Amino acid sequence: MSIPKVQYLDNLRVTATLAVLLIHSAANVLLNFGKIPDSAWWFANLYNGGFRYAVPIFVMLSGALLLPREEEIGSFFKKSFLRIILPFLFYNSIFAIFNWQVRQSGRSQNLAWIFKQFFDGASYHFWYIYMIVGVYLFIPIIGAWVRQARESHLQFFLGMWLVTIFFDNSHFPGMSLPVKLPYFTGYIGYLVLGFYLTKHSFSRIFAWALFLIGTLWTMQGTYVQSLEDGKFYGLLYANFSPSVVMSTAGLFMLFKSYEGTIPGTARFRDWVSSHSYGIYLIHIIVLFYLVKIKIYGAMWHPSIGIPLTAFTCLLISGAIVWVLRKIPGIKYLAG
Repeated sequence: MSIPKVQYLDNLRVTATLAVLLIHSAANVLLNFGKIPDSAWWFANLYNGGFRYAVPIFVMLSGALLLPREEEIGSFFKKSFLRIILPFLFYNSIFAIFNWQVRQSGRSQNLAWIFKQFFDGASYHFWYIYMIVGVYLFIPIIGAWVRQARESHLQFFLGMWLVTIFFDNSHFPGMSLPVKLPYFTGYIGYLVLGFYLTKHSFSRIFAWALFLIGTLWTMQGTYVQSLEDGKFYGLLYANFSPSVVMSTAGLFMLFKSYEGTIPGTARFRDWVSSHSYGIYLIHIIVLFYLVKIKIYGAMWHPSIGIPLTAFTCLLISGAIVWVLRKIPGIKYLAG
């Protein structure tokens, strides 16, 4: 059974894809806190701290699209393997060769190094793949529950998950509870939240308030704490920071309430959406070579350099995926 297209979910996928590219394009500028003028650093904080919803939105999209579907477990895992694992193995192999030939200058490597490239991932951004595979393994179980669960049960679960965000979060050890709640923690909360928000609508005022308060809290809190520490402080950037949870939930609600697409952008939106997984997998190599030709966040003022780098990376990464899909035998690995 194919997954039906829902316009606002496609819009969210494209937004999250661009957010990933903005975050990574802004990273080097962001880490130069105290070494560059505040006016420049704040744009890195905007393009990074203001878009921290990227990964949580991807997980919520999985919850919105997959949890409502009743499917045989064997069929679900087969489709997931073809859609997620095979492209990952393909791109991870490319990154392993890249690491060997470029980062290691072609020096001979032992089996332990090769094993580490696949066991840990050949690039730092592949942590997301290992995480989402773990989430997918639980989807048949959590999906069967949420489809039958009472409204009050879903609300109770999400309420307890929010408790863990504020009071049982490893990032905030000073606010730990005496009763441990590991069964309500982690990305499963975002998964269920995505499912829940597709079934409910909230006022735009409430959604805007959540998004803006969460985003401003992330950015201003990061700046204030960085000033106190004398170096960049990224705790509020974490995917389970209360401020990121707020902005992510608010953004999802907003996109659902503003169903539609900017006139003239539907084809581009659909193109990015359909290539988004491959774009995510390949974009780090693209950013690496963009730096080689002097395209990076600090090439001009960050207000221009960061979005220009991200958009250039988006187009090149998408084009690579598009070309790979045209090659027989490769198109199913291209993502």
